[in-house]
Amino acid sequence: MTLMTTHRAIVWLLLLRLSCCTMDRRLVLHSDVDMAAAIQTLTARIEQLVAKDNQHESEIQALKAGSVGASIYTRWGRTTCPKNGTELVYNGFTAGNTYDKNGAADYICLSGDPIWGVYSDSPRTYSPYIYGAEYDMNWYSAGASQFFGSNILDHDAPCAVCRSSRQTTVMIPGRNQCYPGWTMEYAGYLVSGLSEHASPTNYACLDTKPEFEFEDAENKIGKLMYLVVAACGTLKCPPYVQSREITCAVCSK
Repeated sequence: MTLMTTHRAIVWLLLLRLSCCTMDRRLVLHSDVDMAAAIQTLTARIEQLVAKDNQHESEIQALKAGSVGASIYTRWGRTTCPKNGTELVYNGFTAGNTYDKNGAADYICLSGDPIWGVYSDSPRTYSPYIYGAEYDMNWYSAGASQFFGSNILDHDAPCAVCRSSRQTTVMIPGRNQCYPGWTMEYAGYLVSGLSEHASPTNYACLDTKPEFEFEDAENKIGKLMYLVVAACGTLKCPPYVQSREITCAVCSK
């Protein structure tokens, strides 16, 4: 029995008892005005219970349909979000610590519309600087165009923070398709910094069709992105293959 059914049963029992008591003249009321007031109060209470039940029922149906909640992810290499029930929160610049210094590890999506607080523009010796990120694909022919459809060598990497209408988002390294029952947000290749460099990085999923500005292909260094490849040994081969580039997919549900 649902909550709404229970409330309605109680209401009908109250009305039945009120009717019986009135017929048997056992209900202590001083006048017809008292009777009308009692019915009005009871009716108002019934409406409150029904409204609350309707709200609960709507929430239950929404949960069953999966329409409650959302999830956030970063789309590396693009300035837009997919048109699949996902909206753009903001876009900007992939950024982080420079490749040759110790410090913060993560790639972050730095807003393209900064708002400043209190600031000083004097040079710093001991402050952590943040740099833009470049696609560093210098040992691939034609700037890794065989993977991304164009020469992306030394181009600056944009990014977009996206809000999916689905509750859960996960980056799956090792495949460029989602598992059954999941929605594809985007697919690409796994990237990171080099182990030879002083600055560590996290892994990120670079979109298979990365955007860039044509005039920005200058080797300015900063945070760098390299294609990640498999190393057989503790990593099982098969299914993986030595030195083969690792794909990735961002999926939601």
